[in-house]
Amino acid sequence: MKKTTVIAKIQENSTGMTVLMAIIGMLCLGAVILGVGDSFYHSTFAEKKEEMAQLLSTGTIFAACAFIASYIFRGISRTGLPFTESAVKAMKLIAEVLFAGSFLPNVLLSLFSGKYATLHGSFIEIAMLIPSILIFCFAQFFSYGAMLQKESDETV
Repeated sequence: MKKTTVIAKIQENSTGMTVLMAIIGMLCLGAVILGVGDSFYHSTFAEKKEEMAQLLSTGTIFAACAFIASYIFRGISRTGLPFTESAVKAMKLIAEVLFAGSFLPNVLLSLFSGKYATLHGSFIEIAMLIPSILIFCFAQFFSYGAMLQKESDETV
């Protein structure tokens, strides 16, 4: 395949992924808003502190990650280059958001209940910590790819 054909396919696919990630982000925010609104409307917020902490933190974290991913794909759709410094910074930001998300449900639960409390008996949510570490590692790989891309562009 020619380089121009590959870049065109990358741009085309990235445009679709930009839209998809933006829609997912909006759906996550919508779920958070509906869940909180429903809880306040039915006065169940005080009774369901654990569920609300989980909903608020997870929904917000996933929405933020989806919007950041949409930003990454938008940049790729414009340039056709996945290995850029802005993509690396955005991937690291996703890793940081997920890392914060590994603590956020328990912090919110403690705030809602007025005392130290945890979900599932652990202060750290491993389900968000492990992807955070993996995405940070991929960001490091992309950083090397960005350096090679920059060298290649400067050589030509």
